[in-house]
Amino acid sequence: MTDETLIFIAPPPEHWDADFAQALIGKTLMLGLTFLDDDGELLERQQFFGAVIEANDLTGIVLDLLGEQDGDIYTLPPQTSAITAALPGVTTLAGEAPDFVVNWTIHGAPDEPANDED
Repeated sequence: MTDETLIFIAPPPEHWDADFAQALIGKTLMLGLTFLDDDGELLERQQFFGAVIEANDLTGIVLDLLGEQDGDIYTLPPQTSAITAALPGVTTLAGEAPDFVVNWTIHGAPDEPANDED
């Protein structure tokens, strides 16, 4: 893989809505991550929230995190179909009411180092 290789390719149209993506800019998004091991057993759950500062179909949806992770940046895959409006009463662990929520299930431990052969 070269440095010029894009990490993401454009998602299928059923997973990317460009108008919705642009409407996310400036909105708060709560992200829930569930990490499972190879047998499907729960390893860990994490929750973040932040303001959407960028959204495009090649680099993904970029959050400027708030709360305990204030100032950190987190990039989600370019998949708007996974994002839904937050229901009334939904709050983050910091007590904030987000505009939108998204949940992802990841098979593998959090923060695993890349398997680069460099």
